[in-house]
Amino acid sequence: MVDNDVAPHHGVRCVNVNGSNISPQSIGKLFFTANQLELASSTSLSIVDSSISQTPLINVRRLVVNDVIGGLEYLLDGLMLPHLKYIRATVLTLFVAFARRSNQMKTLDSVDQLVIYDQFNDNEKSFCLKHWYLVLDVLPRLRTLLIQIHSPACASIGLAELFLNYIRRTIRSPLTLFSFGFTHPDEKHNKESFIKYLGERFRTEYSFVYLTSINERNLDMWMWLLSFFFRNKCLSKKSIVYF
Repeated sequence: MVDNDVAPHHGVRCVNVNGSNISPQSIGKLFFTANQLELASSTSLSIVDSSISQTPLINVRRLVVNDVIGGLEYLLDGLMLPHLKYIRATVLTLFVAFARRSNQMKTLDSVDQLVIYDQFNDNEKSFCLKHWYLVLDVLPRLRTLLIQIHSPACASIGLAELFLNYIRRTIRSPLTLFSFGFTHPDEKHNKESFIKYLGERFRTEYSFVYLTSINERNLDMWMWLLSFFFRNKCLSKKSIVYF
């Protein structure tokens, strides 16, 4: 496609990549108007010539990754997708990509929406908190964090503490929406206890700044009042609505 220059140049908004050894530079050259990039499970990315200066994909705002993708670290280096706002992927996918980056200290401050899963099926029955720690450390400016756990096993309380700690660390540029849910019906009692614990901790620490919706396996939290509070120092408790 690069040699023959046959790919469409205008009007393409979503590019679904399904091939091996794809050069990010070729994506930018042939689909420079695209704002969403989807990487299929069979995809791998590569830098054909490391001496070639990589052209940023400046129009891509959304990245959807459907598996652990070889070479994804080239896109998530903080330079190739300078205006990226949204990521949808598994925690393992992002952990591997972030761990392989040449500069592992680089954060992706432009990303403010994350939809993340423990996996895309229910085969895995364990959790690795290290994966979650690294991923959230790289994405410190999230405004929307949507989490789905597909594993039959219940997550450990350590995962709940990780989410609470993340909100504490980002309170000056706070989340506006946090959603957590279990999709698998196994370990019903443990999952109910996890959701109850998470909800109670949120109420204890942030009871005057959020709305919640909670059931047996799901918790949704809106924190729009928190952002308003820090932008308006004169906001008094009398003007805060309790739910």
